[in-house]
Amino acid sequence: MKTLRIALAVVAMLSMATGAFALTKGQSTFSIQIGTGTADLVAPAGPGYITAFALSELEPRLEFTKMIKDDYAFNLSAGIGTYSETDKPGDAASPGDPDQKTTVSSFFVRVGGDRVVNVGDRTTLYFGPGLEYWSGKYKYEAGTFEEESESTMRISLAGRIGGTMMLGQSWGFTANASHRIGIASAEWDGAKANWTPSSSGASGGLLFVFGGN
Repeated sequence: MKTLRIALAVVAMLSMATGAFALTKGQSTFSIQIGTGTADLVAPAGPGYITAFALSELEPRLEFTKMIKDDYAFNLSAGIGTYSETDKPGDAASPGDPDQKTTVSSFFVRVGGDRVVNVGDRTTLYFGPGLEYWSGKYKYEAGTFEEESESTMRISLAGRIGGTMMLGQSWGFTANASHRIGIASAEWDGAKANWTPSSSGASGGLLFVFGGN
């Protein structure tokens, strides 16, 4: 009987704990994340033309989420993108040839909605669509020569799937993977380029929960 009472007490305690850290209607989250993404850019392609190319970039970001229902959340995220490459001359280069450096700078804003599923008392899964605006450009340097591209504008449908792992009553870790399909355009000295890029990304970081019903 004593063992049974202890077992029942443990079950009761676990039942009370279940959902203790789960996200519910009225709560909000704020997260600081680091992620990966794709920069869609343009470069000169012969006299009077430009052409598109893509580079991976690192994307620090901030995200705000509001639980408008127990199983649905509004989210807003924004961040910047960076990429840096330095190419040093080899044996076949002419003496005195300079290093070549390419840097990319960009920013983005994404708004979306997620279906939210609480799994146990510390884990939440989320998935849903979003709309993302992105703009970026590059700068190329070789000795005294510098070239800065015009900005590319990209608008994408961006879906994602991710989850949170609560490590305390009001903080934890979040991570997600995403894919985007969009339209991009740029204009440089009268030349224009339009294309339909698609790419994947991922991000993760610390999550903080506040508010309530």
